[in-house]
Amino acid sequence: MRQSSSLKPRVLIETLGCKVNHYESQGLAAGFRQTGWDVVKKAPFDAVVINSCAVTAEAGRQSLQSARRALKRYPEALVALTGCEVVADPEKVLEIKELGAIFGNHGKKNLVAELTRKIFADKSRKTGSVAVDFSGELEIDLLRADSIRGRSRAVVKVQDGCNSFCRYCIIPYLRGRCRSLEPEKVLAECRELAAAGFREVVLTGIHLGRYGDDAGKSFSLTSLLLRMVNELPGLRVRLGSLQPHEITPEIIELLLDPQIAVCEHLHLSLQSASDRVLGAMGRPYRRSDIEDIFMQLTEGVGRVAIGTDLIVGFPAETESAFAETYALIEKVSLTYLHVFPYSPRQGTVAASWPDRVSATEKKLRAKQIADLGRTKRDEFAQANIGRPLNVLIETKKEDKGEGACWFGHSRNYLPTIIPISENMTQFRAGDEIIVTPRKWENGRLLAEKST
Repeated sequence: MRQSSSLKPRVLIETLGCKVNHYESQGLAAGFRQTGWDVVKKAPFDAVVINSCAVTAEAGRQSLQSARRALKRYPEALVALTGCEVVADPEKVLEIKELGAIFGNHGKKNLVAELTRKIFADKSRKTGSVAVDFSGELEIDLLRADSIRGRSRAVVKVQDGCNSFCRYCIIPYLRGRCRSLEPEKVLAECRELAAAGFREVVLTGIHLGRYGDDAGKSFSLTSLLLRMVNELPGLRVRLGSLQPHEITPEIIELLLDPQIAVCEHLHLSLQSASDRVLGAMGRPYRRSDIEDIFMQLTEGVGRVAIGTDLIVGFPAETESAFAETYALIEKVSLTYLHVFPYSPRQGTVAASWPDRVSATEKKLRAKQIADLGRTKRDEFAQANIGRPLNVLIETKKEDKGEGACWFGHSRNYLPTIIPISENMTQFRAGDEIIVTPRKWENGRLLAEKST
């Protein structure tokens, strides 16, 4: 039964988790719009879609909580739960009564059609059968996001799935094996985005560094980047997450050349810097590989932004192993950290191991690393004061101290505000300007347009 008075049904899409999930939510939104829906943020809603995450037990709990909350807040709306948590915990999902549809990642391709059928049926969402699909593998070329004008940065999913089976990670079981989008399709999507006004694309995937593995090495991330640089003039390219051993000399060369459209920004998925812990996790690189990559990428201090993920409190992480990780993070030129206390994920190898690090100790280690991360972020930002930076304008903001400002990110991913002077009113979102940072405060650079 329709609940809104609009001629079009209205849907809210709530997304938890990674950039791939957010991209697929954009694909769902495109499908809804093409089918005659309005994708909205404010009630009333005819349907609510929760696109779930299950990378940790806590992420799964939050996903289920979001579904319950939506059912309570919007009792007349049809609520659907989709994504990784559906695949990871089907029994828990089925405990949530009144859901209108339950789809794993594979079922996302049918979600729009199912909700459209239900919403236009002459019956309440509380009657009739509930569509259920617990499978996890979505075809790589389905659920493509559409081009929305007026934005400056777009995410492009070029890879899905993972073959690694690290001992703490459940994602390969939820997303399936490695699948890559053919280069021609990637380039075609990027051309559409450029034509719609986008000036930067972020390449993302569940295991981006293994792009092309399923194609018999007929193409790779390196070859894709080289084609994008040569065939997409005027479009900045930003990389998603990679592991140290996946970064080729060609990628390093692209990152270090300011004249190339590949942004000076890299997210290294490290998890630890202790060989003992990396071995126990099943990671295919060691501390020396991490140090080597930093040595190659940080010759010019403050140029290349490098972020990372770290897990603290893994069962193999002794005090000395944690100290090894802390010492390396303190030593290298990192820009930002995402720190996660380890929690066992049912279905993984490590879930059966004794949890040798107490919750209190995990919390302490996470705080120590996070505090160090804030120091590293400030050091990196300070190294860019007075240095000309290319900033892509994303939006206009009102700053308490500076008034009307343009806001955007530099190529090396520093959030930047630029007070709007009389000679800057002609700019708009999507324009790239050269600025000179004056100071770093409140988590962003304050800059002025370079003359």
